[in-house]
Amino acid sequence: MKKSNIIKALFFLVGFLFLGACSESFVGEYSDPKAVEIVDDRWNETDARKSAEVLINSMLSKPWLNEHLRGHEGKRPMVVVDTIENRTDEHIDTKAIGEAIRDEILNSGQVRFADLEGREKILKEMKYQNKSGMVSANTAQQLGKQIGAQFMLTGNLSSSVHSNDSGLKTVTYQIVLKLTNFESAEIVWSQKYDIKKRFKRSSLGW
Repeated sequence: MKKSNIIKALFFLVGFLFLGACSESFVGEYSDPKAVEIVDDRWNETDARKSAEVLINSMLSKPWLNEHLRGHEGKRPMVVVDTIENRTDEHIDTKAIGEAIRDEILNSGQVRFADLEGREKILKEMKYQNKSGMVSANTAQQLGKQIGAQFMLTGNLSSSVHSNDSGLKTVTYQIVLKLTNFESAEIVWSQKYDIKKRFKRSSLGW
């Protein structure tokens, strides 16, 4: 066999072995995004989704909602959601918690949701339509037509960690939400929700 052919064969063999090693080093599959999965002792998407579902269902079942409907000719209240405060020692994307809360509110159909986060972008677009001279007057959306929110939903997330010499560790997350009437500054609803996780330390530690 010629030397050049031997070199080509060796390159082919090395490439084949490399591809084989790569293909065996990664194995993945799709999983149910709504399934409860605990892969570590930290806050996760399942925690955010479950907390939002429980708390918003509670909020919508309390007397404040019917009282508002009776006093406003059956018109649904407008709510804004403030950023959830992170009081834990973890780096937690509290924006994801706010999004889960927003989804629960919108899907309930009982409350209207004002986009607090998007207001600056909306204002910029409205100014462009009405003041730039680039948009026809009959298609520009009018200023001063937004609906004022009557309630603000605020909250915070905290955690406590306990462990012992036997390797048992518990992490308890507590999320607190409260709903405040803008006009009266009255808190019309408030509730806490706890998520507790238990872990057993392996021989490798946490």
